[in-house]
Amino acid sequence: MLKLNALFLLTSLLLFTACEDKKSTDKNNIIIENTTEFAQATTKNDVTPNPYKIQKQTSHREKESPVIFSDTFKLNNDKNTTYTVNVFNQKVTFRESDKAIVLVTFFTTWCTPCIGSIPYMNDLHKKYQKDMLIAGILIHDDISSKKLQSFLAKHDVKYYIAQGKYNNDFASLVAKTLHLPTNFSIPLTVMYVEGKYFTHYEGVVPVEMIAYDIEEALKTLK
Repeated sequence: MLKLNALFLLTSLLLFTACEDKKSTDKNNIIIENTTEFAQATTKNDVTPNPYKIQKQTSHREKESPVIFSDTFKLNNDKNTTYTVNVFNQKVTFRESDKAIVLVTFFTTWCTPCIGSIPYMNDLHKKYQKDMLIAGILIHDDISSKKLQSFLAKHDVKYYIAQGKYNNDFASLVAKTLHLPTNFSIPLTVMYVEGKYFTHYEGVVPVEMIAYDIEEALKTLK
């Protein structure tokens, strides 16, 4: 009887040890290269994700070459005032301007909101002309030069207006630097401070918002 009990105890001990080994083996064989199975294992067993795997994925993204947007444009108006504009990603500089801030606004003569914003742009031009250039860029508009002059006179436009064959290309490139669609909302107004992108506005926004941002931009220049 004593031998029988000892044999039973030995058999039970062997079975218990095998079950523990199997559990240990299952835990150590969690598949981390297959992301689906790894996610399932994490949910079921509360396994901490492999930090090396995450770092490996991040470094792979960092090695991807960034997209570079770069070009130079000539902008002209009816008074033969020309600006050479350099675009390099979100940096836009007007080479002939000595103003620290440039407010670029893309518009058309057939856009009612664009027309409605002209008086406010005139006010901003009058208030900040010492430090800021406002450049209105006529786009997607086949109006003749003569009719454009009549339009500008009718609406008493005080700031610089560029009309030329490069305007659409300039607008398209700026939109890309801002990650906007090709058919972006107009007016589109972009502020640059010492050539660097500061902010932009899609469609009509309160003039107070733009004025506030101009004041904030001026603070960065002090």
